[in-house]
Amino acid sequence: MIRKGAALAGLVLMSPVIAQPVMVESGRVHLRGQLVNGGCAVATESQDLRVLMGQYRTNAFTGPGSFSPVSVPFSLRLISCSAEVWRHVGIAFAGVTPAEDPHVFLASGEGIGNAGIGLALFDDQQRQIIPNTLPLHYTPILTSEMTLHFTARYRAISENMTPGRIHSEVWFTLVYP
Repeated sequence: MIRKGAALAGLVLMSPVIAQPVMVESGRVHLRGQLVNGGCAVATESQDLRVLMGQYRTNAFTGPGSFSPVSVPFSLRLISCSAEVWRHVGIAFAGVTPAEDPHVFLASGEGIGNAGIGLALFDDQQRQIIPNTLPLHYTPILTSEMTLHFTARYRAISENMTPGRIHSEVWFTLVYP
């Protein structure tokens, strides 16, 4: 009986020690955001778009500056647009450009870096979009949802092209004039 009582007393005395959490300052979390007054939001399906460019033979290009024979269409859908906030919207495209041609985005090959071609983007009027610049043309905001259409084409930037899988990373930003 004495042993049970002593054990019970020990548990009662140790409870406050066990129940108290020990807190040690270990670091900080810095959270940052941005509050904007944009005229539109980008639809979920357009936020991380994948465009399959297809397969081309290297001899389809006649030399530096020549384009692939096919234009590949893609669209960006905007939602929750309000002309009360802004009347027009444009899209600026940004990314790495090759030293040989700053008018296209870099097309990198697997493990080889520059593949000898670049990626050119065009608006719905087939005007080439220059990377890392503000838009030259803006679209009126007329409805709450709108879809902006573009095309992409490869352009040779070198006489030497390396066959293989290639990819380009391009970011876009909504711009309000």
